[in-house]
Amino acid sequence: MEKTSLTVAIGKLAIAGEEAGFTLEQMIQLLDDGLTVETLLDLISWRLNAAYLPPAPCGTSSRWVC
Repeated sequence: MEKTSLTVAIGKLAIAGEEAGFTLEQMIQLLDDGLTVETLLDLISWRLNAAYLPPAPCGTSSRWVC
């Protein structure tokens, strides 16, 4: 039973990571390079949340071309 829960959790992590723009290979490489699962989750969450943010309004103090 516990193995099934772990398999489901890993599947959900893989799906969320792909929705955030990572490939499975990239996520595995990040973990192999020492990134913790918690940090990977934070990175996925940050990317997913950034996708839903409205674009920043152009202000007079910005030097970016709008």
